Amino acid sequence: MDDLASLSIAVVGGGPTAVALLESLIHSRNTIGPDVSLEVSVFDPTSNPWCGRSFAPDRPEALTNTYTNTMSVRHWQPEHVGIWLKTHGYAEFAGNNFAPRALIGRYFKESARQAASIMEDFTFIREQVTGLTVVDDRVRVYTQNGSHAFDYAILSVGSSDRFDPYGLEGQESFCIRPYPLKDALAGVDLDEHIGIIGTGLTAVDLVMALKADKHRGRITLFSRNGLLPAVRPPSLNYELQRFTVKAIEERAAVKGGLTLADLVHLVHEELDQACTSPEPIKDEIFSTRYGIDRLRHQLMHIDDGRVAYAILIKTLLVLQDAWYFLNPADKARVAGFRHIYCSLCCPMPRTRAAQILDLAEAGQLEVVRGVSSVTKDEGGQFVAVAADHPPFHFDRVFSAGSSGNEPDRKAIPLVDTLLRSGEGRAHPFGGLDIERTTSRLLDVNGRPQPRLYAVGTMTSGAFQVLNGYIVLMRRTAHIADTILQHHQERRNRSSGHRAGDVVENA
Repeated sequence: MDDLASLSIAVVGGGPTAVALLESLIHSRNTIGPDVSLEVSVFDPTSNPWCGRSFAPDRPEALTNTYTNTMSVRHWQPEHVGIWLKTHGYAEFAGNNFAPRALIGRYFKESARQAASIMEDFTFIREQVTGLTVVDDRVRVYTQNGSHAFDYAILSVGSSDRFDPYGLEGQESFCIRPYPLKDALAGVDLDEHIGIIGTGLTAVDLVMALKADKHRGRITLFSRNGLLPAVRPPSLNYELQRFTVKAIEERAAVKGGLTLADLVHLVHEELDQACTSPEPIKDEIFSTRYGIDRLRHQLMHIDDGRVAYAILIKTLLVLQDAWYFLNPADKARVAGFRHIYCSLCCPMPRTRAAQILDLAEAGQLEVVRGVSSVTKDEGGQFVAVAADHPPFHFDRVFSAGSSGNEPDRKAIPLVDTLLRSGEGRAHPFGGLDIERTTSRLLDVNGRPQPRLYAVGTMTSGAFQVLNGYIVLMRRTAHIADTILQHHQERRNRSSGHRAGDVVENA
């Protein structure tokens, strides 16, 4: 009897990425070890399994950040999400369109239920993981109620849901969690002056919901740089030819790493291949425009440089690997442009951009940068101070900024146990250090841990670019393949030992 016929895996975190992990594990099992019995346990105390905060039931104004055709939970079947939408009567959201987040959340939930039903054993444990360690070639997972043993563990913890740069948490009329919108906007008076911390896609969702409610009061969006999401160009059917993972790997192998100049050179080669100019990209990266002026300019000229811009968005997947090889000095330089990159590669639909501009030109909305403080005065109003502006007064303030790559606070004890034991090591740019091609944790001596894996926010330093479900989904494919291959190697060695014993006894 094969004592390794079953494979037990713990997944820490039960959000959208975990759904892709389930699908990838099933696909890898069917391809690499079809006779393996999959036993998976997902740990998460959430009341909304599989959809997290962003894809929980909500208002229709909360839209996906990317086209729905990139939201498939199956890396080998990108059309899976489109098939689901059409089957359930939502064909208008399939393809190069944007769907309500809650609808994609339903897709995640149904996909997870189907995947769980295919596995030989599946358990969703609504408990918070407080620590884990490898003992006697097994992963011991600890919760507040005890411990469990597994063959492998995958960390898939989400990001922090708190962004509070001005220390307003706990203040009346301050909302630190913008999702779900239906809860955040409950009780808002139509004439209130609204302040929104952040100018990204979450802020746009809030504005669209206020507009749908026929809000009459002024709306002010503010952030450090005042950059709204760029306007998404028309979709481009184009495959990268020069700026590829293979090209990145080859250049890094020859030079022992990558420089920013190497990446710029490859981008220029790609644009030359597509017979387009880099000028539109340069104009955006080094633009002196911000806020509504920048938005107006983009709406007027987005079609002018649509090929270059669309290619820039397509570099997202490759930039994961490029960042991994980039030297530390250039990583620090690139980090200073992160806000511009996020604006360009996380754009908003043109229809939404036009609505934002309409509100601004009607005098109801403005975008401000450089706010140094937000406090409450004796009358209960919020007062914001910004350079070159008189003080702003708000009746209500929403936090819609990003906590960046900061993991959920609940994950801190788990990370601490890994660092203290030496089974994980901190990456100098944040998160836990991992092996690029497998996502295995690196221990304190830089050795890959064959039983411990991480994906998403936990890997923020190694893979600085985390935007997009398609990025996370493809990482789950690497993890699943690595686990199944490692397990099969162990089975083969075990079979070899047993065969040797039989021969020796004979």
